Amino acid sequence: MSKNWRWLLWIVALVLVANFWVLMLYGDTLRSTNLFIVRGTVFYPVAYLNLIVGLILLLRLILDLFKKKV
Repeated sequence: MSKNWRWLLWIVALVLVANFWVLMLYGDTLRSTNLFIVRGTVFYPVAYLNLIVGLILLLRLILDLFKKKV
């Protein structure tokens, strides 16, 4: 994997994990509005999907770093 791709994947993984926190906070603010139904059906599943994909990508990149050093 080239160096540019690796940097791009690091940025994407960090954005996905950060997006989880943003969606969770925004979903919590919807509790007091008419859009409270959207919170459980859209924001939380997408947030957890972002977290899972971001963590898997981070884990893959970290394992790739350790493989290169050994």
